[in-house]
Amino acid sequence: MRHVVPEVTWSIMKEPHARRALATVAISGLLAAGLAAGGQSAAASPGQDVVSLRDQTAFELASTLVGRNVTLRSARFVGQPFQAGTYSGVEVGDLDADGVVLSTGSVVDADPDSDDDVDFTRSSLLGPNASLTTTGDLGGAGDRRLTRLFETSTYDAAVLVMQVVPRGRVLRLTYALGSEEYAVWQERGYSDAFAIWVGGAPCSYVPSTRVLVGTDTVNADTNRRYYEANFAANDPGAGDYDTELNAFTWSLTCTARVTPGQRVAVRIAVADTGDGQLDTAALIAADSLRSTRVPARALAPAARLARPLP
Repeated sequence: MRHVVPEVTWSIMKEPHARRALATVAISGLLAAGLAAGGQSAAASPGQDVVSLRDQTAFELASTLVGRNVTLRSARFVGQPFQAGTYSGVEVGDLDADGVVLSTGSVVDADPDSDDDVDFTRSSLLGPNASLTTTGDLGGAGDRRLTRLFETSTYDAAVLVMQVVPRGRVLRLTYALGSEEYAVWQERGYSDAFAIWVGGAPCSYVPSTRVLVGTDTVNADTNRRYYEANFAANDPGAGDYDTELNAFTWSLTCTARVTPGQRVAVRIAVADTGDGQLDTAALIAADSLRSTRVPARALAPAARLARPLP
């Protein structure tokens, strides 16, 4: 059965807590409507899998990303363990079908017998797309760097920080951003926060710009060539891709200059803004954290910080 997303009238509210409260009430109504229309959690499609941080360490998860000419020294994750994991067999646009996912909701389906799985029902990544309003409202903290970068309150942050040593002068990382905000709420001004930093400098820009990638900067109206919808109006199952995500970017690349042989921090973060509702996920392709190797004589210390390339 197809369910209809009801129209909601919005007041213009600049105070974030008031906006969050209004949105929570409105979206809760949508979630109830979705469940009544047959939007219950469904089993993942055959061949798809996610292993969350309940079953592996942050270092093991980060190791999935490390490709040629990069050495991983350490890794840590901030968020709930079910907000991050390694995925396999999930096709999101032209991104590799295997990689790492960070989500403002859960990357795995809820265990009905677990008292810990009460703030979410389904995976925000695994297909099929069964709902336009998949939500894990976890009541989690935001991320200070995202809050400063986007100048808005953040919630339910998922943050992976890696210390790596590149052998070359350029470090690259391939990623995509997907969200449930796309179906209804992006058009009403909601945009969850996402960024990648290398050596403290933001790196996740729309190609050939200094505009950060997000649901408000890559969508059906803006930078359309990097956007792919995975739904039709009132019909989440109308998309061509077997993932819960309503829409997503095509694969994009963070590219930054680094100092060969010196440790540098790579930070990936995603968080809800305005409210804790509707999931957004950052996907990073396996083996895509790579560096171009340079001759040994070029590995002498250099006095410059990592910085993104144009």
